[in-house]
Amino acid sequence: MNILMNIKHELQHIIEAMHAVTNVDITIVDESLQRIATTVNEEYSLGAKAPIYSAFHKCIMTGEQYFLENPKENPICFDCENVQSCKELVELCIPIKFNGKTLGVIGMCAYDEKARQNLLMNRESFMNLESQLVNIISTVISEKKIMKMLEYSSSELMTLINSLNEGIIIINNNYEIINTNNYANEKLNINTSKIPDLWNLLSEKLYNNLISKNFIGEVGPVKLNNTEFVINAYPIMVKDEREGTVLVLSDFNKMKESVIESNRKKDIVTFDDIVGESEALKQARREAIQVADSDASILILGETGTGKEVFARAIHNLSYRKNEVFMAINCGAIPENLIESELFGYEKGSFTGANVTGNPGKFEICKDGTLFLDEIGELPLSMQVKLNRALEEKEILRVGGNNPIKVNPRIISATHCSLASMVENNLFRDDLYYRLNVVPIHLPPLRERGYDVIILSRYFLNRFNNVYKKQLQGFTPEAERLLMGYKFPGNIRELRNLIEYAVIFEENSYIGAENLRKKMGTSTSENLKLSELTRLYEKSVINSKIQELGGDLESKKKAAKQLGISIATLYRKLE
Repeated sequence: MNILMNIKHELQHIIEAMHAVTNVDITIVDESLQRIATTVNEEYSLGAKAPIYSAFHKCIMTGEQYFLENPKENPICFDCENVQSCKELVELCIPIKFNGKTLGVIGMCAYDEKARQNLLMNRESFMNLESQLVNIISTVISEKKIMKMLEYSSSELMTLINSLNEGIIIINNNYEIINTNNYANEKLNINTSKIPDLWNLLSEKLYNNLISKNFIGEVGPVKLNNTEFVINAYPIMVKDEREGTVLVLSDFNKMKESVIESNRKKDIVTFDDIVGESEALKQARREAIQVADSDASILILGETGTGKEVFARAIHNLSYRKNEVFMAINCGAIPENLIESELFGYEKGSFTGANVTGNPGKFEICKDGTLFLDEIGELPLSMQVKLNRALEEKEILRVGGNNPIKVNPRIISATHCSLASMVENNLFRDDLYYRLNVVPIHLPPLRERGYDVIILSRYFLNRFNNVYKKQLQGFTPEAERLLMGYKFPGNIRELRNLIEYAVIFEENSYIGAENLRKKMGTSTSENLKLSELTRLYEKSVINSKIQELGGDLESKKKAAKQLGISIATLYRKLE
């Protein structure tokens, strides 16, 4: 459909008004000569086309205006198919142009002597009048286009808003609802034909809470129509003036699931992922598995780098809370003045640099999940009091807030310090210590895990082979002796970094001792007695052979036979 057809009703009104004033008939045709609007009788009905090669036609082709005093005798009309039956006594044709393109023609025609004299005597006036009429039509076209664009933009915006999986409520400065999306309508049972008052829809208490915040920032989670929402209020600003507010209602359970899924994708850990066969590690694993599906607080004890967070994640993923949020916070890595806001969150404007909308803390985010408090011994005494109160009362207050928030996370804490000694020296509160230390789990340092060093080294070798697209086959005997003799003060974390370094720089098929020594530096413990080195080497060779043959009991018998020793000697050398 062409542009003039889109505004045909407006054009008809315009020319009828002009006809009433001038008593001259007016016809508008489009570029295909189709009559869009006319004041002429039914002989020239709307929809019928003007004659080919008529003045209308030539006006479109040339883009020029014509004033014909006697159309039948004017050369312009000689080729017109209706020249013989033409009833027009005087004709004025002006092209309708928009953006440089001729869209059609507006023509004034006299069909009787009175109208003819009127046109002839006021020729210039009518030409000016018709030119103004063309300008009016151009303005109507522009406005129509703008309205079309606005309608499209509005429709596009509403389509977008209705596609959101969040509730949208738009209110004016009088807190009256002016629009809602489909999600909000469905979740809150809003009847769009009779939209309720905002205070009634949200509850008076929630409404007053938003009023106190001047409808800026976050509120929640709050229960509305049996669904928990977090509500964020965003002002609509037009030229620095507030013209309304958008309320965004996010399903709290979906937000929680998103955090859970993010945590899962980040690091899905089970006890099967904890590598090692030493008795000390097996004992820690058995204890953790036994207590995993309870709510008992767990205190994981171990040196830095022994895998305390890995254990905590594995415990969480075996518990009934596995579908809830797991959050970890290092109490020693956060400045003392920020630790409270990290744990409990804060309201807007609570301190310099705070988020203008406020922010939930770790307790609030994983209120039904598992909260891992790493390096709990680094927690300031002042925060120990607040933490103990939160655990006892199962509720928190945001920094700068007045409304208690119910929370019930399972607490797993960890430390490399002796909390018992800290309690004795008044560096750690005894009440918090006993609350956290319901079930202690000791993780052995790597130097006490014997052949686990080689098992872990091979595990990390496979991992970094994939990362760096390499095909290293293993370790030389000298490299394994070096690994077994090293004390690893940084434990598993140090071993992992050591193997990654060796994988990057090793140019042979097997990782040799040279690259390991470069990374270990002067801290390597190569001053073991010959007997100890021999024992470690034999143990490494035996374990390698057992693993090569399958790793089961029958494999041990085969390994003993192939190595030329008795099964009893094999077991003794594995101790």
